[in-house]
Amino acid sequence: MKAKMGTVLAGLLLLAGCATKTPDVTTHYDTISGLRTDLMSDNMLETPQQPPREVVWLNASRVFRDLRNSRGEYYLEVNYEAREETGFLNIPVGATLTVVADGRELRFIGNGSFNQRKKLKRGLVYETALYKVTRDNLLTIANAKQVKVKIRGDNGLVERDFSAENFKRFQEFMTNTRV
Repeated sequence: MKAKMGTVLAGLLLLAGCATKTPDVTTHYDTISGLRTDLMSDNMLETPQQPPREVVWLNASRVFRDLRNSRGEYYLEVNYEAREETGFLNIPVGATLTVVADGRELRFIGNGSFNQRKKLKRGLVYETALYKVTRDNLLTIANAKQVKVKIRGDNGLVERDFSAENFKRFQEFMTNTRV
């Protein structure tokens, strides 16, 4: 059992370590409609707790739903991963994501993770929740000096602070998704 826990923990740490590379903002085009999606992924929020209890990513996207909307719709996406014994956060529908940017509280309503929970083969659980936001919300986050992220689930609260790398990623995303 101890060996299995060590393997699972090593896998979790390996995943966390792999996510620290600065991603490019990627753009995908639907081959049929020609509609575009801009995506910033792998934006892991560091934790001082070692080994980490859970790993959290806060990603951003801009999605074009039709050719007439030249601005697109903006989203934040929370990805949560933990060991199976820690369990799911169980993010419900509602105002479950709070971002405090330079003391200004931004609360976001999401769809919850109900349909986006998985048990992975390596003894890990994973869930995703999506939040519609505005371009101004993302600019506030990208231009802040301090950001704290709070994710509320039925099984607890996860809090993280932005590192310099997180600010760099948000600033790159906002620069690359100008209207």
